[in-house]
Amino acid sequence: MPMLALLPIVFFGALLSAVGGIFLKLGAMRLPPIHGVLDLLEILLNWRIMAGLALYFIPAVIWILLLRKVELSLLQPLMSMVYIVTPLLAVYFLDEHVSATRWAGIAVIVVGVIMISRS
Repeated sequence: MPMLALLPIVFFGALLSAVGGIFLKLGAMRLPPIHGVLDLLEILLNWRIMAGLALYFIPAVIWILLLRKVELSLLQPLMSMVYIVTPLLAVYFLDEHVSATRWAGIAVIVVGVIMISRS
């Protein structure tokens, strides 16, 4: 599969996964205290958590389809784009603070993704 066609698909999967993480966080913040096994049903009844899990599942399907055509040693590092997208969404939707050290680490990931995509 040509790299030009691969990157948008991988980015779409990373974006869905990052949005899934946002929904999981929003759902987790609304859970009542869990004291027993029956309290775990609250997780299943929380639509945000269910949406987050669904948004994690779709990239897994995309991943499986891509693995049929792309070397794992190329694809796995490209999926690290989720580590770039997630903090951006967390800042915007969750009002999280991302330290300069974390941004520096994200910059290293960006450089790595660029290097791998050119190999």
